[in-house]
Amino acid sequence: MEDKPHRARRLKRILRPDSAVGELAQALRDARQAKGMTQSQAAKEMAVTSSTVQRAEAGEKPPQDYVVKGYVDHLGLDPARAEELRAAASRATGRKRRTLTSAPAADMVESRRDLGNVLRRSREENEDKPPSMAEMERRADVAYKEDKEHFAPLSRSTANRIYNRRQLPTSVKQLNSYLYACKVPEHQFRKLVAAYNRVKDQEHDAAVAEKRAAKEDQERWSGWEGRKRAEGVMRAAGLDPVEPPPRSSNAPWSARCRRCGQVSRVRLAHVVRDPTGCPLCGPDGGLVRSRRPAVMAQERPDRFGRSA
Repeated sequence: MEDKPHRARRLKRILRPDSAVGELAQALRDARQAKGMTQSQAAKEMAVTSSTVQRAEAGEKPPQDYVVKGYVDHLGLDPARAEELRAAASRATGRKRRTLTSAPAADMVESRRDLGNVLRRSREENEDKPPSMAEMERRADVAYKEDKEHFAPLSRSTANRIYNRRQLPTSVKQLNSYLYACKVPEHQFRKLVAAYNRVKDQEHDAAVAEKRAAKEDQERWSGWEGRKRAEGVMRAAGLDPVEPPPRSSNAPWSARCRRCGQVSRVRLAHVVRDPTGCPLCGPDGGLVRSRRPAVMAQERPDRFGRSA
């Protein structure tokens, strides 16, 4: 039995070909046909859905800006003519141009802020109207039930926090669910996942470095030799400690000035950098003080119960 030849799908007639919206739809259709592509092929080339292309070429309403840009970038539509027709169609329908969040390409993401902007824009630009958070939750739930290996549940509150850049997805699976709920084409997932992993690796490295620096600082001053050295630095600056040294050189330390006799809170790290002495009677106000009162109303005993 011979296979029947494939019949091309009949295109919808443009509703109002003489209107500004109809002229734009005809220009989009002509650009696609000049490339010899079907609507499905054009949709794949522009990374949008076939229904998006069908609506754009039907002339029922002006297509979104990113759709027109797709025809310019991928199907050879003249940029100047495209902008002229798009502006005329928008004026004719009284439609306001949507402002999209400024975001770098996925390959250029370098920080949490960049990634947050990319994810926010993903929801804004991939549909005629951004989906509600409830709809995103429903779509993510469908994806999770079909493929638990690559998707995770996404509540509407979590989707809202990600969209408003208050948090990043907690995992690659949740990122996939968010992108799926925004109807981002799946062939774009790989670059966005790479950007996500790059940002998370940077944050992990920064946290490890901070933790290592804090540990080194603690080890530097917590041992007996470190304590003697710390107290020596303070006394060399005219300050007599009235309590054991804190666990960090950046923590406030109570000390009595030998000149004015008052007790104040200073930081050892500041004394090391600028040993000008008492923050109360030293030159130019002396050292940087903590937010606690500079002068202690009463002397307090040290850890051995002795008054300074």
